Amino acid sequence: MSDPAGKHDPSPLDEFSSRLEAARKVANPNAEDADATRGRAMGKGFRLASELLAAMIVGPALGLGLDQLAGTSPWGLVGGILVGFAAGIRNVAQTMKQDRKGDEAGAE
Repeated sequence: MSDPAGKHDPSPLDEFSSRLEAARKVANPNAEDADATRGRAMGKGFRLASELLAAMIVGPALGLGLDQLAGTSPWGLVGGILVGFAAGIRNVAQTMKQDRKGDEAGAE
């Protein structure tokens, strides 16, 4: 299947694959940029979710500990849930503000 000069003719499948890849690049030249942007956005989302989740775990845990020490069940737990939620929202807002500043500095 090779000619006398030692060159190898590309198979029809290889030729089709190369033409398909070229057509995809023409149709959507920023496909790699879109994937990178999607990955960064997903990373930011997971970071924000973990910030909120951590605060929602630590707050009630501290509230339960306070209940055990002071014997004020269930008020320590209720207060811990509220404080944990408020701290989580504050952490998320602060992180979003820092990310926005970083994005604006990177755009310049």
